[in-house]
Amino acid sequence: MTAEGQTEVWVVSACSGDSLALAKLLAAYHPALRARAEARMDPAVRARTGPEDVLQEVYTQVFRHMEQFEDRGAESFLSWVYTILDRKLIDARRAAHRNVRDVDREVPGLASPDAQSYWNLLDHVYADSLTPSRVVRRQEAMNAILASLSDLSDAHRQVLQLRFLDGLSVAEAAGRLGKTEAAVVALTQRALKALRESMDRLGEFTHGP
Repeated sequence: MTAEGQTEVWVVSACSGDSLALAKLLAAYHPALRARAEARMDPAVRARTGPEDVLQEVYTQVFRHMEQFEDRGAESFLSWVYTILDRKLIDARRAAHRNVRDVDREVPGLASPDAQSYWNLLDHVYADSLTPSRVVRRQEAMNAILASLSDLSDAHRQVLQLRFLDGLSVAEAAGRLGKTEAAVVALTQRALKALRESMDRLGEFTHGP
């Protein structure tokens, strides 16, 4: 089977809910996506983050919204992900040039690096909903995320620790875990989903205004 034929098989499987096929698909396109991110990343954004971290946000959105993709033939999946990436880069450029202050610095008692790291993780868990800071009290959120992390498997807890609490890039986490970057991306998506489900069961969070 040709490389193009294999990616089409993965696309069909991913559209049917196969997360492993989706991870393989993203891994196959990762070099092209990274090259596009590097070429289009604003210098102000580059000073604050790297292509891999932007791509992690892209992959998070792809995993959560795969049902929105319409398969229209060869390269349609890559074009769809390119669109998501371009929007992320635009948003990042706007944020960088607005010089937005970190939201935790505006909340008394939660300005420590540890609190900021946990809030970064929480923002990733609820990346497709309203900003959590607008709908929950900060200390309640901190208590909920700490309780939920304790319910996760060791593998899920470890990858979230490395990526969002220790602030490692995808490549650095892959090196620490002895896994490929694609495997870390897939594991991260599963861990975020598990954490979100655990937090939802606690009943601490609402998704409306």
